Amino acid sequence: MTRIRRDTIGYLLIIGFCILMLTWAIPVYTPAYPGYGAPPAMVPNVAVCVMLFMACISLVRVVLAVSMNKPIPVAETNFPGEQGDGGGFTQVGRVNLKHLCSIMIPCVLLLVAIDLIGYELASFAFLMILQYVIGSRKWIQSVVVSVVLVVVLYVTMRYGFGVPVPGPQIFQ
Repeated sequence: MTRIRRDTIGYLLIIGFCILMLTWAIPVYTPAYPGYGAPPAMVPNVAVCVMLFMACISLVRVVLAVSMNKPIPVAETNFPGEQGDGGGFTQVGRVNLKHLCSIMIPCVLLLVAIDLIGYELASFAFLMILQYVIGSRKWIQSVVVSVVLVVVLYVTMRYGFGVPVPGPQIFQ
């Protein structure tokens, strides 16, 4: 499989994920609008729309380059070991499917787990998995970071903003 084809598949996966988030996950898992302040779905909708827009631009760039038989610069399509000169490498516009899946799968599992086991446990597990995926192997540090982040986000959402956290609650 060529790099261009792999990138195209990656962009299509990102676009599909964004559409899934906008049409199903965000509407289903966002609490009802309490009538004051910003709606709870605003931030996730904006974030996903930005991701969708950027993936669409990258996909259009690749499709136009392929359809017009214009080469995408080698510095943007090959890793350093794959080009002869060894210089000019950039990761801008690159998609690594393994890394993409290692981030997207825990995110999808988080959405399902919040509904089943609650925000606190699902977020803790998600942060532990995410830290492992990005290379953190210090378990005590990972546990402390996860607990602190979950507590800070819970307190901020529940008591700071007065927004109910999704899923079954451990702390009432």
